[in-house]
Amino acid sequence: MIGDVLLDTPLVRALYHEGFEVHYLTCRVPSEILARNQHVSRLFRREDYRFFELLKRVRENRYHALFDFMHNLWSMTLTAFSGADIRAAITKDDAIFPYNFKIAPPYEEKPYSVFHRLEFLRALGMDPEGFSVGLEFPVPEDVLRAMEGRLREAGWERGEFLVAVHADPKSPVRNWLLDRFLRVSEMLVDEFEARVLFIWTPDKKGMLEMALASVKTENVSLAPPTETLNHLGALLRQVDLFFGMDSGPRHIAISQGTPTFAIFTHASPAGWTPPDDPKHGYISKGLPCQPCGKPRCPLGTYECLKALSAEEVYGRLREFIKRVLKK
Repeated sequence: MIGDVLLDTPLVRALYHEGFEVHYLTCRVPSEILARNQHVSRLFRREDYRFFELLKRVRENRYHALFDFMHNLWSMTLTAFSGADIRAAITKDDAIFPYNFKIAPPYEEKPYSVFHRLEFLRALGMDPEGFSVGLEFPVPEDVLRAMEGRLREAGWERGEFLVAVHADPKSPVRNWLLDRFLRVSEMLVDEFEARVLFIWTPDKKGMLEMALASVKTENVSLAPPTETLNHLGALLRQVDLFFGMDSGPRHIAISQGTPTFAIFTHASPAGWTPPDDPKHGYISKGLPCQPCGKPRCPLGTYECLKALSAEEVYGRLREFIKRVLKK
C-alpha cells in the first residue's frame, strides 16, 4: 500500500499541473506519504469514515472523474454510486462495470508501473507522454534533523558508507532468509567498511536483536527508531544505499534520491524500477516461473528465494556499488 501511494504521486503531480484539483483516498498509514504533498487538495483516510458516510461525502463533491486504483469490491461499490462523470480503472479482460473508461496500460512497451498510472490521463483527454515519473515524499526538515541526531548518537560519522537493510517485508514471496542478509552485511563491512543498519518494526525488533547477536562486528546493528513514515523517509534520505527486498521502503528510498539494490522474486523488476536510472539495481534468479505475480508461490517451492545464495546476491551488489557509488 505504501509503495502504491508513492507510485501514484507522478499522476497526482501531472493532474495538479494541468489545472485539476486532486482529492485522494487511502488508509491512515500510507496517507502520511501525501500529508505534505502540495499537489493534493484534500486527503481522505478510509478509517475516518463509515462506508455510507464516505459515499455521501464523495457524492456531495460531484467529482468530474474518479480513478479507482484498487479495483476491489469496496472500491468498485464506491465508484458505482459516486456520481462521477468519468469512472476509470485498469480492468482485466473485458470487465467494465462500474467503469465507463477502461485503462489499457502499455505493459510491454513501458513496463514501469508509474507509466500505467499516467495512462489515467487519457480518461481526461490528455496525452500521458512527457510527464515526469519521479516519486514524491516531502519529509519535514525537523524530522530530517532529528534523524541525523539519532544517527550521530548511534555512532555514525559523516563520510562513513551507510547502508540501510530491509529484511522484513511480511510477505511469503519476499522472505529471503535473514541469515543471508546478515552474511551479505558482514561482507559489506569487510570489503567496504560499511556501517549497516537494519530497519525494524516493534513487532520484529526482538527477533532482529537475537539474530544480530551472532554477528561479529559492531558495524551491523539495528537502525534508529523509525516510528513514522516521515522518520523512515528521513533515515533513507541520509543513507548511501538501500538494500533489501522490493517493497514499500525501497520506493521511499527511491523518492528520497537514494540508490537502491533490490531482490526480486514474484514481481517483474522492470515493473517496479525506474527506467534508465542506473542508481537502482536488482537481482532476480530468472527462473522460468518468474515473475508469477502471486502473493504465494503457486508451486509451493519458493525456489526463487531459496536458489539465491548470499554469495550470488553479494556478487551483484558488489558490482553495483563499484559501478554506481564508485567505492
